[in-house]
Amino acid sequence: MGFIAQLLKQSVVFIIYFLAVFCLPASPALARGVTLLTPDTACIVYARSPSYHFVVEVDTKEDMKQLQLQSGAESIMPLATRMKNDIFYVHYRVPLIPGENKFFLSPGSKKIVIDYKPLRTLLNANLNATGVYLYHRKETMHQECRQCHEVESVPEDFFVKPSPYGKNSPVCYTCHKAIFEETKWQHSPAANLLCETCHQQEKDVGRISVSIGKDASLCYHCHLVKGKAWGDMAHIHQPVGFGVCSICHNPHGDAYRFQLWADGRAELCVSCHVDKEDLLKKDTKGLNVHGIIRGGGCVSCHDPHASENQYMLYKPVNELCTGCHNELAGVTKGHPVGGHPLKGPKNPLNPKKEFNCASCHNPHGSKFQYLLIGDLLGGLVCSKCHH
Repeated sequence: MGFIAQLLKQSVVFIIYFLAVFCLPASPALARGVTLLTPDTACIVYARSPSYHFVVEVDTKEDMKQLQLQSGAESIMPLATRMKNDIFYVHYRVPLIPGENKFFLSPGSKKIVIDYKPLRTLLNANLNATGVYLYHRKETMHQECRQCHEVESVPEDFFVKPSPYGKNSPVCYTCHKAIFEETKWQHSPAANLLCETCHQQEKDVGRISVSIGKDASLCYHCHLVKGKAWGDMAHIHQPVGFGVCSICHNPHGDAYRFQLWADGRAELCVSCHVDKEDLLKKDTKGLNVHGIIRGGGCVSCHDPHASENQYMLYKPVNELCTGCHNELAGVTKGHPVGGHPLKGPKNPLNPKKEFNCASCHNPHGSKFQYLLIGDLLGGLVCSKCHH
């Protein structure tokens, strides 16, 4: 059904485009050409998704007949075409790749160069640098866009929960509806169009603010209790410690639960912890992977925010392990042989740490049987301590 709906939508856009070009009467106004309203013809674009919207103003029917936006040899079809006061407004959604993207707009073969920088966090994004394009930088909305997009209500089939936290912003929906149409999990303020909860409209200059740098202070306006609790814990995950929630969470919405931009069980984690990336591969020949990684993932053992335990574990090591390996729960001696301790004040291999399950077993994966740190054959694992 989704495919059919998308096909019908594209067909409607094409019909409107065809009618606009070939069936509408020509404007009596003098031809003034084709103008790119947004973005700038040469600029830097920060965006979370690898695409951007171009809006082109076309003054005459003759120019509409020749209108074409190209990326290399590929022609990009319009997303929508509208006409107001005998002027055509053509909307495109163009795909982007990291780095330089070149487009050509005809008639006139106008060159457009977009330097796309994928955005994960605002911590290292200098939005005030020369050449960075922000649609809302100078004003809330371009005057030309107001003709269609300055609305006071959302479509009837779009449900917005009544909220005591602020005023809904229906004007945002018309441009940013992809957040609702293309994401499975949405942040509550975004889902309910409480955009000004985070993006305050600066009344004195008539523009919408975008926070720069650390965003936790903004997040903790709502997530206050969690933020305070995490800050008081002994071990804090670096993104939380840095105060940059958006390293993992998309503040609007994304494909994964909790608005994560990748699967939060493991895929998201290895984007930073690249040394563990091999553990997720389907073909791990020669490597024994801890089963929990393929099941519940990293978050089965590690709290992604903060913990009182080292490595942000939910519980002390042995207590955590015996939560699954419950045949050893409460056992202090006798594994793997009689009299052998399972815990102790000092790890012979690292005296600064206590002796526990992870002293002999690698909790992530190992090339040895039972995830051991050495080979059982020849007593190589035992000889690491018992010389």
